[in-house]
Amino acid sequence: MSTPEPMTTPAPAASRRRPRGRLGRNERMALRLDDIAVQSERDAAAAVMAHDDVTARELLERAGAARKAASLLRAGPTGVRDLLAS
Repeated sequence: MSTPEPMTTPAPAASRRRPRGRLGRNERMALRLDDIAVQSERDAAAAVMAHDDVTARELLERAGAARKAASLLRAGPTGVRDLLAS
Protein backbone atom coordinates (compact mmCIF):
# COMPACT_ATOMS: atom_id res chain seq x y z
CA MET A 1 0.00 0.00 0.00
CA SER A 2 1.32 3.39 -0.91
CA THR A 3 0.54 6.62 0.82
CA PRO A 4 -1.67 9.03 -1.08
CA GLU A 5 0.06 11.99 -2.68
CA PRO A 6 -0.70 15.42 -1.24
CA MET A 7 -3.24 17.44 -3.13
CA THR A 8 -1.53 20.08 -5.28
CA THR A 9 -4.60 21.88 -6.59
CA PRO A 10 -6.04 24.73 -4.52
CA ALA A 11 -9.21 24.18 -2.57
CA PRO A 12 -12.44 25.27 -4.23
CA ALA A 13 -13.62 28.79 -3.47
CA ALA A 14 -16.53 27.56 -1.36
CA SER A 15 -14.20 26.00 1.18
CA ARG A 16 -12.09 29.18 1.47
CA ARG A 17 -14.99 31.44 2.40
CA ARG A 18 -15.40 32.90 5.85
CA PRO A 19 -17.72 31.22 8.32
CA ARG A 20 -21.33 32.39 8.01
CA GLY A 21 -21.38 33.84 11.54
CA ARG A 22 -18.88 36.55 10.66
CA LEU A 23 -19.93 39.58 8.62
CA GLY A 24 -17.89 40.84 5.73
CA ARG A 25 -16.45 44.32 5.49
CA ASN A 26 -19.21 45.62 3.20
CA GLU A 27 -21.97 44.37 5.47
CA ARG A 28 -20.29 45.83 8.57
CA MET A 29 -19.99 49.21 6.84
CA ALA A 30 -23.62 49.00 5.66
CA LEU A 31 -24.71 48.43 9.27
CA ARG A 32 -22.69 51.48 10.36
CA LEU A 33 -24.36 53.53 7.64
CA ASP A 34 -27.77 52.33 8.83
CA ASP A 35 -26.88 53.49 12.34
CA ILE A 36 -25.82 56.89 10.96
CA ALA A 37 -29.14 57.17 9.11
CA VAL A 38 -31.18 56.33 12.21
CA GLN A 39 -29.25 58.80 14.35
CA SER A 40 -29.56 61.52 11.70
CA GLU A 41 -33.33 60.99 11.56
CA ARG A 42 -33.55 61.28 15.35
CA ASP A 43 -31.47 64.45 15.29
CA ALA A 44 -33.66 65.83 12.49
CA ALA A 45 -36.76 65.23 14.60
CA ALA A 46 -35.13 67.09 17.48
CA ALA A 47 -34.23 69.95 15.10
CA VAL A 48 -37.83 70.17 13.93
CA MET A 49 -38.98 70.39 17.54
CA ALA A 50 -36.47 73.21 18.03
CA HIS A 51 -37.86 74.96 14.89
CA ASP A 52 -34.52 74.62 13.08
CA ASP A 53 -35.74 73.64 9.63
CA VAL A 54 -32.41 74.13 7.86
CA THR A 55 -30.59 71.73 10.16
CA ALA A 56 -33.47 69.26 9.96
CA ARG A 57 -33.30 69.27 6.15
CA GLU A 58 -29.52 68.72 6.19
CA LEU A 59 -29.86 65.85 8.62
CA LEU A 60 -32.59 64.21 6.55
CA GLU A 61 -30.41 64.52 3.44
CA ARG A 62 -27.57 62.90 5.37
CA ALA A 63 -29.87 60.05 6.43
CA GLY A 64 -30.99 59.51 2.85
CA ALA A 65 -27.41 59.49 1.57
CA ALA A 66 -26.37 56.99 4.26
CA ARG A 67 -29.25 54.67 3.36
CA LYS A 68 -28.40 54.89 -0.36
CA ALA A 69 -24.73 54.12 0.34
CA ALA A 70 -25.73 51.15 2.50
CA SER A 71 -27.94 49.77 -0.28
CA LEU A 72 -25.09 50.16 -2.77
CA LEU A 73 -22.76 48.23 -0.49
CA ARG A 74 -25.31 45.47 -0.03
CA ALA A 75 -26.03 45.26 -3.77
CA GLY A 76 -22.41 44.47 -4.52
CA PRO A 77 -20.69 44.87 -7.86
CA THR A 78 -23.30 42.97 -9.85
CA GLY A 79 -26.37 44.72 -8.46
CA VAL A 80 -25.13 48.33 -8.53
CA ARG A 81 -26.12 48.90 -12.16
CA ASP A 82 -29.70 47.80 -11.49
CA LEU A 83 -29.86 49.84 -8.29
CA LEU A 84 -28.61 53.01 -9.98
CA ALA A 85 -31.03 52.52 -12.87
CA SER A 86 -34.00 52.56 -10.50
